[in-house]
Amino acid sequence: MHAVLRPNISRGFSALLTALGVLIAAMALAVASAWWLMRHPPSHVITSGAWRTNSLAGSADADLYSRAYIAVTALFALNWSETIYFEAVEDDDHEPLLARCTYAIAGKPIDARWWSITAYGDDNFLIPNDANRFSFTMSNLKYGPDGAFRVIAAPVPQAENWLPTGLGDGGFNLLIRLYNPGAAIVADPGAARLPSIKRVGACS
Repeated sequence: MHAVLRPNISRGFSALLTALGVLIAAMALAVASAWWLMRHPPSHVITSGAWRTNSLAGSADADLYSRAYIAVTALFALNWSETIYFEAVEDDDHEPLLARCTYAIAGKPIDARWWSITAYGDDNFLIPNDANRFSFTMSNLKYGPDGAFRVIAAPVPQAENWLPTGLGDGGFNLLIRLYNPGAAIVADPGAARLPSIKRVGACS
């Protein structure tokens, strides 16, 4: 009797371990694929220079992965008729934005009722800093005589329009919010005149 039970128990335990291994592998693959897709722009992305936007942001037509990606990179996204979000994770030379480097974000006022530029850390949260400064809006920027602006994103204080990027070797990203964007931008976001992003000086 015992001789018959032992092989059956052994086979049952082996089958259980195999099933458990398959389940763990499947879960790991699912998590890995979701992680990758949430950090790489889905197929509905439109670019303008270093900036990119997702045409499904705030849309009921967004698929699950697009919704997850937008939830991570643009919390509480509104419909395009109300707001368009442009994100940048690289500079104009296609190099990743690094917190220890200094960048000049330069351009002219953007065609929208209200707009802002915000810096976020690698974790997609606001970057803690002693100045308690996390963004600039069209209302609090200092403009040049020609009406253009120049924001300096850097880890150390700057003379004007300083946007802190934090300290350390991590990266950061920039987000432009356009509330009630102009009709031309809504019709063709890829043609929007958005600020350039250039690395200036040496990295700390």
